[in-house]
Amino acid sequence: MIIVCAAIIVTAISSLAMILPSKQNQEETYSIHPQKKEFWLFSSAIPEFNETKMGMSHDVFSQSTITVNKGDNVIIHFFNTEPAGGDTHSFTIYGKPYDANVVVKPGENETVSFNATKIGVFPYECTFHQPTMRGQLIVLTSDEP
Repeated sequence: MIIVCAAIIVTAISSLAMILPSKQNQEETYSIHPQKKEFWLFSSAIPEFNETKMGMSHDVFSQSTITVNKGDNVIIHFFNTEPAGGDTHSFTIYGKPYDANVVVKPGENETVSFNATKIGVFPYECTFHQPTMRGQLIVLTSDEP
């Protein structure tokens, strides 16, 4: 009887060892390494929004939050989706280290790229369409030394 119980316990422990990842595998799985992070950002509009009645622009960014890790190489492709004759838009981040200001005419696009060197929250906006066309770049800490 003791031998049977011992065999069952050994079998159970062996099965758990195969199911549960080792600490080494967990560290590899959850480790954050600098990466190339690429985003496609578009000008957009709030549907059925009456600018005259509301007294503000109906324009917005397609993403109001861009999240990366410290050390990442960030590439943002900004597209102005307005048709010919439409509004000009900008993608602007004020202040260091991510100073960016690209102005994009209708139907055109620009690319902004930088290395994420400082953690924090950094607002971005279209200088032409406030207060609705804004967002935030969030740079998270990484476990890299």
